[in-house]
Amino acid sequence: MKEKIPFYNIVNMFFVGCVFVIFTIPFFIGAIDLDATKKYSEIMSNWTGIISVAAIAAMFEIGFIINRLGSIIIEPLYVILKIWPREKYDAKISEISQSNAKFQSMITEINLMRSHIMICLIILIAALFLGKFLYALSMFALICIFSLGGRKHNTKINIIRKQNG
Repeated sequence: MKEKIPFYNIVNMFFVGCVFVIFTIPFFIGAIDLDATKKYSEIMSNWTGIISVAAIAAMFEIGFIINRLGSIIIEPLYVILKIWPREKYDAKISEISQSNAKFQSMITEINLMRSHIMICLIILIAALFLGKFLYALSMFALICIFSLGGRKHNTKINIIRKQNG
């Protein structure tokens, strides 16, 4: 039996890791000596395939870690603070997904929002430590946007759960 990686994993792991790496690049501008990297460019040019695969694997792993952190930190915190309240329901997600085609994509989207909130929280904390207050402020704004968007999305998910449970 041939198994393939679900699209959700590709999006929620690799994409999240890629976004995190791109958002953290400004922290390292000026910290890396570009003249020193020129010495190694000849060696690295022969290894571009391996370096690319390693970078993709690293971004996937970073995304996986951020996704797990979001599920153990953001989700319970938002439920406790009633930012994303969770209604009681009896139906399983897989059962609801069979009767409502949009439901699984809604779950995927809210998980992606949760991961992005975690990215922004990590970067906000790092930016505060590095004294990049404008960058921290922009991350705070993104956290608010994703939180409010997720709240609306969570409400729709709860309505579907009530109807099916």
